[in-house]
Amino acid sequence: MVIISDYQLIFKIEDGKKLFFCGEVKDRTPCPECSEKLKYRDSVLRTFKEEGGDKNSIIIRRLKCCYCLSLHRELPDFIAPHKHYTTDVIENVVDELINDGDYDYPCERTMIRWKNWTLRNTSGINGYLKSIAFRMLNFSGEFLESGVCLLNKLQEEGEGWLGKVLRVIYNSGGFLPP
Repeated sequence: MVIISDYQLIFKIEDGKKLFFCGEVKDRTPCPECSEKLKYRDSVLRTFKEEGGDKNSIIIRRLKCCYCLSLHRELPDFIAPHKHYTTDVIENVVDELINDGDYDYPCERTMIRWKNWTLRNTSGINGYLKSIAFRMLNFSGEFLESGVCLLNKLQEEGEGWLGKVLRVIYNSGGFLPP
C-alpha cells in the first residue's frame, strides 16, 4: 500500500451516486518493499464514510512493482488503510473533537475502538517515526533514545496528523495492525 498526498480529487455522478477518483497524481511513490518504480495495473472500487455516516465511493489504482512484482493500492491520504471512515473523522474522534453524542455515525463502539487502536499503536508509531527520522533525515542516536513522543507532537500541531503518520509509515514499508 502506498499513500499519496499530492493529487487532485475529482468526482462525477454515476447512477445517481458520487464517484471519486484521483486525477493527476503528482507524487510518484516508489515501491515500499524495494524502492523501485511502480506501474499501473488496474483499479478497484473502495467505499469510504464521512462525518455523519455519508457513504461515497472512490476508484483506487492498484500498482505493480517492476522489480519485485508486489502489488500496492494507491490510497489518497484522506483514507486510512483498513478503516471505513476518512482520516479526519478518525482524527477528530481520537482528539475528542467529536463525541458519541454528536452523531449517530460513527457509533460509540467504533469511536472507542479507534481510541484504543491509537493507544495500542502509539509506541509502534513512535518507533517507526524515530527510525525513519534516523535513517532518512540523519537524526542523531540521542534523538532515538529520547523520551519525546513524536505522535503527540504531531497531534499538537493540529489537523492532518493521522494522514501524515500513515503516509510516512506505509510508504517506508511499515504496517500498523488494524
